[in-house]
Amino acid sequence: MIFQKIRNRKLHANKAVLARINGKPIRYVSSRDENNVETILGRGGLLQVKDDRITLNCEGKTVFACPAKGAVIAELISLGGVRITGLVDGEEQTVTAFFTYFNK
Repeated sequence: MIFQKIRNRKLHANKAVLARINGKPIRYVSSRDENNVETILGRGGLLQVKDDRITLNCEGKTVFACPAKGAVIAELISLGGVRITGLVDGEEQTVTAFFTYFNK
C-alpha cells in the first residue's frame, strides 16, 4: 500500500514536469557516451509533448523522440533544462536539453 502511493506520486510528478516543459524553446541538446564525452545533437529548437510522446526538434529535424510512458524526466537544479531518459529503438538513451533564457 505504501509503495503504491510512492509510485503514484512519481507518476503525478512526471506528468506535472511534462506539462511544465511542453513547448519550451531549446538552446541545445547534448548526449554523453560511456567515456563521458559530450556530443551536441542539435541547437535551436523546441521540446514538444503530444500523443504521449516526447520529441526534441532542433534545426528542423528530430534529434530525440521517445514514449512518455516509460521516460524518466529530471529537471536540472537551475531549472534551465531537463535530463530525459527513454527508449529509442529498443535501447535506453539519455539526453540533456538546455532551455533558452527567454520565451519566443
